[in-house]
Amino acid sequence: MTAKIWELHAWRFEGEIRTTREGDAEVAGLVISEKAYLLAVRDFRPSELIRMVTEHGIQGATAALAAHYATPTVLQSNGGRALIAARGHSVDPMVRRNDEVSEPLATGRQERANS
Repeated sequence: MTAKIWELHAWRFEGEIRTTREGDAEVAGLVISEKAYLLAVRDFRPSELIRMVTEHGIQGATAALAAHYATPTVLQSNGGRALIAARGHSVDPMVRRNDEVSEPLATGRQERANS
């Protein structure tokens, strides 16, 4: 079995980065899919991701990552791939790459409001 990249990063950060039961990365409480994590660490060091979540909370870090990856320059450099807030297994959102199959939070809220 091979280790996920964040599991290697976890050795350095003693509990701030771990693997969830579902197999995703968790950075200081923020759940990030594997594809999203690989994209995020191209622009942010693991310590920067931890600091972002610690300083801004899960919701704030999710919004900051989504905003960063929505800029035209970043989108172009990543071949149109962005990070988005998506529904996770908990109350808090998880971060996914925009080309992963998932229901975005806005769509889920809109569907619940319409029912």
